[in-house]
Amino acid sequence: MEQDLDKLLNWFPGEYDNHQQVYKEAVDSFPIEKRHRQTHHIFFPVELNFIEGREIYAQQSQHYDLNNIYRQRIYAFQIDSIEQAIRLTIYTPKEPKKLKDAHLNPVLFEGLTIDDFFLKPGCDVYWKRNGEQFEGYLQENACSYFSKRFNTEVFLNETLILRKDALLLDDTAVDSSGNLVFGVNDKGPTINLKEIPCTE
Repeated sequence: MEQDLDKLLNWFPGEYDNHQQVYKEAVDSFPIEKRHRQTHHIFFPVELNFIEGREIYAQQSQHYDLNNIYRQRIYAFQIDSIEQAIRLTIYTPKEPKKLKDAHLNPVLFEGLTIDDFFLKPGCDVYWKRNGEQFEGYLQENACSYFSKRFNTEVFLNETLILRKDALLLDDTAVDSSGNLVFGVNDKGPTINLKEIPCTE
């Protein structure tokens, strides 16, 4: 498990983009509703002594605009002996704008405390190695929250695959009746190819 954790954290950092997938879907004239939106992912290793585990800063943007940021997180990785997996705990900044582009300016992490973040219970991602890839998953319907945007309780389910050269994301959110709120649904996973390795 320690070796798996080391390998996962050796592969994870970097910049990923699904441009090739978006371009191919356009060239192949996929119906608009079946196309994936363009997304760009930055994962940068950090050390925050007030959070258990080994940490990565995540900043994700969309629509070919690095300033159109839709998600900023701290991911903390540690071994979960009960699940026999690597557990990724997600810390959400209460004021994400203050951490914008922190991978370019790590001084922005200075002075932070645990009180600057909140957790969503049940939203941990569990990773297990399977050959030359890691497979991640949320425990079914364990991750839920009330969405102001959609004015409903949403239940997140997600599966992920991390390879040395790519990150595949397949996520959906449904309401209490099982109706799709957002996510890839029948589009298949978002295929994000690693563009730029990212090291401390």
